[in-house]
Amino acid sequence: MPIQADSKQRACAIALLVLAVAPSVLGATEPSQDSGLSNPASAGPDAAPRTGFTPTTPERTPRVASPLTASRPSAPDATLATLEVQEAQGVTLAPPDETPEVRMDAIPVEQRADDPRLHLDLDWTYCGPAPGVTRIAPSLPTQESRRLPIEITADLVDYDRERNLIQLQGEVEIVQEAYRLYADRSRYDRRTGDVAATGGIELDSPGLRIIGERADYNLETEHGHLERAGYRMHGQANLRGAADEAWLLDAKRSRYRDVLYTTCPPGNSAWTLRARDLELDQGTGLGVARQARLSLWDVPVLYTPYLAFPIDGRRRSGFLIPTIGTSEETGFDLSIPYYWNIAPNMDATLTPRLMSTRGLMLGAEFRHLSPWQRLELDGELLPSDWKNEDEGVRGALHVTQSAWIGTRWSSAIDYASVSDDRYLVDFGNRLDVTSVRNLSQRADVRYSGDGWWALGRLQQFQTVDTSIAPANRPYGQLPHIELNVSPNTLFAGLEYDFEARYDYFDHDSAVHGSRLVAIPALRWPLRRGFGHFIPRARLYYTQYDLIDQVESADPQPSHLIPSLDLDGKLIFERESDWFGHQTLQTLEPRLYYVFTTYADQSDNPRFDTTALDFSFASLFRPNRFTGYDRISDENRLTLGLTSRTIANRDGDELLRASLGQIHYLDARRVQLNGTVSQDDVSSSLAGELAARLYKDWSAQLGLQWNPHDEGNAWEKQILQLRYAPDRERLINLAYRYNLGSQASEKYEDADLAFQMPIGPGVRVVGRWLYSLLNDETVEAFAGLEFGQCCWRLRVLGQHLKRDADQPASTSVMLQLELAGLGSFGNSIDKVLQRGIYGYQSE
Repeated sequence: MPIQADSKQRACAIALLVLAVAPSVLGATEPSQDSGLSNPASAGPDAAPRTGFTPTTPERTPRVASPLTASRPSAPDATLATLEVQEAQGVTLAPPDETPEVRMDAIPVEQRADDPRLHLDLDWTYCGPAPGVTRIAPSLPTQESRRLPIEITADLVDYDRERNLIQLQGEVEIVQEAYRLYADRSRYDRRTGDVAATGGIELDSPGLRIIGERADYNLETEHGHLERAGYRMHGQANLRGAADEAWLLDAKRSRYRDVLYTTCPPGNSAWTLRARDLELDQGTGLGVARQARLSLWDVPVLYTPYLAFPIDGRRRSGFLIPTIGTSEETGFDLSIPYYWNIAPNMDATLTPRLMSTRGLMLGAEFRHLSPWQRLELDGELLPSDWKNEDEGVRGALHVTQSAWIGTRWSSAIDYASVSDDRYLVDFGNRLDVTSVRNLSQRADVRYSGDGWWALGRLQQFQTVDTSIAPANRPYGQLPHIELNVSPNTLFAGLEYDFEARYDYFDHDSAVHGSRLVAIPALRWPLRRGFGHFIPRARLYYTQYDLIDQVESADPQPSHLIPSLDLDGKLIFERESDWFGHQTLQTLEPRLYYVFTTYADQSDNPRFDTTALDFSFASLFRPNRFTGYDRISDENRLTLGLTSRTIANRDGDELLRASLGQIHYLDARRVQLNGTVSQDDVSSSLAGELAARLYKDWSAQLGLQWNPHDEGNAWEKQILQLRYAPDRERLINLAYRYNLGSQASEKYEDADLAFQMPIGPGVRVVGRWLYSLLNDETVEAFAGLEFGQCCWRLRVLGQHLKRDADQPASTSVMLQLELAGLGSFGNSIDKVLQRGIYGYQSE
């Protein structure tokens, strides 16, 4: 007579009884005390399998994400020894395949993808791959031939001894290490490890959860099949979907038929990918869809018979998302990049670019990374320019390299070249590119010794600004050799350092030749908590050997110029109150005296020397020129004063105000051009102010006022106001004015840049850079950003002044980002990062 179990307690007793009698009947041995696993060598022909089976208490185990530690079978209870051993009898349970099926075909696929069981106790704080994750891997290695204990809980349990089959019903839970299977009904074959289940299926494995109404799963091979499934990947990537059928191929791969896929959170299907077949491979980090259709808000926008897309940030070969745009210079502009993952440390991107008014351009980027070198080659080639056929072949090349040879040697290359002066203007689309005047072509080699280093360099420039006369173009350094000795202590705190350099300055249209510079120095720094006093003595030695020197000028001038400077600073502190907050206020007076003898340097060419930009920081430099073609004669005293207000709570600087001025004790005879000395008794006043205003407002102010010039007393004015309460809101407002020492250095600009939400998931962005001096807009763009976690759409209109002598161009750009799938259109995010200081794209 069949035994009917009507409670969890009775089911548990039967399971324990089965466990007690099965070993003696089947000839199995006790589990090893060391491993808790059965010994297959001593098992009989009907012995089960490589997996151990341990029924647990019938009380439900909470569904938590952390792995469970499999337990060994406990010793049989003493009371069970008094029970009469009976033959195993079947309970009145219908096998899963005989149970009437609950069809789920009528449930829409979107609803299955949103099933609460998929997302219970799982966060969704990001869409697609987790931030910073470049590789998704299973949490546990594949089991292969490992034998792991199994824990089973159910309301009703029946064991068929002859077929070695366990049938379960009612809140079935099967746990094997971090793998969990929940179902209403289940059948477990101990011989093969197969599990067949129906009703309320939930299968949890590391990083993946699948639900369905019918499942077949093997606990040894980890292969499985589910019908009318919903799936959710979690942990290192958030994505979800549903399918008519799902297959678990192994611990890393899963396959789906008639599938929906998205990285949008539950309840949001802004974009979906529907496909006949889909395979997700955590091992390669790649998803492959066949007969795929991409929909935006249920509107189909793209069909492809084959689509491979990343589910993490790993590199892999394949076509990247095309870039589509239009502009006045290029017309309709389409780029289709192909990424070639050559090796783990080597890749290339090949980019055909079709421009309706220019023709077909071929671009390529090659990168190589090794333990001792980093190399990048970037080039473009336009065989024929339809708009300017007389230009012939046009192109560009950029090479960057850095290498480390041992612990002391290193090298670096930065080489840029274009075919003609108009190339960047015609094909560039960013102000920072199109405003370049000279392209650097440089190669360095460096040796680092103990307390010293040496540098060898070859450098020249390609001038792409046709407004620069040939005689005014920069010199090449062929070569530049530099030696620097770091400060070393002699005795009693006295330090010395040494700097030497040799250059051969090359030029086709101006005087050129070699220059040798040597600068030994001694200093005696005295530093305390309340300030410092640092006296320093230098000796400047320069020697020239010039070619094409002007007549009546010395072709081999040389100079030996001593210099002395004294730098003293005191720091006074007091406790103060800043709008109700306890702060520390400082008062920091600083004196800086420089004395440098005069030497006539009017015969020296100007290889690399210009006047330093005057600011508060430049008040404390020993030479008012850059380079060494002019060593300024000095007998001056700088007076500076700085005050800071520092918050006691976190050490933040709430306010900093600085003011300084140079007082000249002698006229300054050394000039960049000519011999007319400057006899002003003082310099302009230089001031700086930085303050954290109310809450999220901050301001910076820079001023330069010349008391000796009544007509243009204000030489420089910079005002910057910033509002940044959070990542979404940002306003930058700036006014910049510089009188300059010549017409080319003068400018007056107003600059407004902003990023501001105007509704849920909508931001407006823009910038307006206006030249008040020329009464024209230099750059302006405005656009909208729409988006949420899994998608973002950017629309941007741009007005750009590339050349002072050419009219401005306008363009419209569009970019669509789908988290975990890719980006379509122009790289608007890069334009915004450059144009809006502090912009964040989420």
